[in-house]
Amino acid sequence: MNAMSLAWLLIGTSLCGVMVLLVLLWLLWMGRQSQYRELEVLRELLDGLGQVIVRLEQDKAELTSGLRAEKARAAQLRRQLELLRR
Repeated sequence: MNAMSLAWLLIGTSLCGVMVLLVLLWLLWMGRQSQYRELEVLRELLDGLGQVIVRLEQDKAELTSGLRAEKARAAQLRRQLELLRR
């Protein structure tokens, strides 16, 4: 082989290597884009779940307050009943 064909062989091999690297880079970029979209969906789901948790905590606080009031009312009625029985 002469020097010229060896140079062209080296150039061709280098170009093929660059093309393979570009294809691999493109595949990695596509995978990253897919993961980014999945991450956005998961963030939206997490935000929705957080809103549900806040609403449930508010409902729990309201129900606890109502239960406390009902227990106090029941205790008051028991005291009144005791007074009426005497």
